[in-house]
Amino acid sequence: MSVAQAFDRAADYDAHAGIQRTVARRLAGRVAALDLAAAPRVLEIGCGTGFLGAALIDRLPGAHWLMTDIAPAMLARTRARFAGRAGIAYAPLDGEAPEVAGGVDLIVSSLAAQWFADLPRAIDRWRRLLAPGGRIAFTTLAAGSFAEWRAAHDGAEPGTPDYPDAATLAAIGLDVTTETLPVRHADARDFLRSLKAIGAGTPRAGHRPLSPARLRAAMARFDASGATASYVVATCIGAARRQEGLA
Repeated sequence: MSVAQAFDRAADYDAHAGIQRTVARRLAGRVAALDLAAAPRVLEIGCGTGFLGAALIDRLPGAHWLMTDIAPAMLARTRARFAGRAGIAYAPLDGEAPEVAGGVDLIVSSLAAQWFADLPRAIDRWRRLLAPGGRIAFTTLAAGSFAEWRAAHDGAEPGTPDYPDAATLAAIGLDVTTETLPVRHADARDFLRSLKAIGAGTPRAGHRPLSPARLRAAMARFDASGATASYVVATCIGAARRQEGLA
C-alpha cells in the first residue's frame, strides 16, 4: 500500500493524532518567531487534516496559503476545516517533487517528511521555490523514534522505518533541534492500532513480517516494558542557501 493510500484510509486520524497536534502547535511557535515577509506566500506540504494551519494561520496575518497533501481524503478534510476562510488555496501535491510556481516566502510541513524516499533531494527542490529571504520550517521523525518497540523485537527487525539523525539533517544545511515525546499506550495492540489509524502502519520497503509467534512475543515484551512509544521529533529550519544559525 502506498503512503497516499494509507493516509486516505485513515478515517480515525484526528482521534489518534494527539502527538501530531502537539508537534504542529510547537512548530507554529517556531515559525511565528521567524523574520518573515509581510503577508507571506506560504506553501504547506502534507497538510493532513489541518493541524498546522489551525495553529499558525492567525499568527501570520495576511498570509496567502497553498495547502497541499498527497492524499486526496486528507486534503478534503483540511478544505472542510477552513471552509469560508479567505486567503487559502488547496491542491493535491507530491511533497517530494512539488510542481508549483516559485517565489514562496515560507514552506512549512509537520510530520510529513519522514515519508520521503529522498529527503535531501526534496529539500533542494523546496529551496528552489523560495523567494529571496524565504524560509523552510518543518518537523520530521528522527532516529530513536519508537525505540521501545524496536527493543521489544529482541534483535529482530521491526517494520518501522529508519529515520535520519540530527547530524544527517544538519548536513543538508538545516538548523536542527530534537525533542523526545513519550506516549503511553494501553498495550501493544493499542500502539499498533494508533499507527494504523494515523496512516503510519505501512512497513518500510523490504520488511519481512515476523511470524505470528515472534510478533506476539514482541508485543508481550513491549507491554511488560510499560507500553510507551517515544517519538523523537526533529524541527528543521532552512533557507534558500545553506546558512548557519537560522533559527
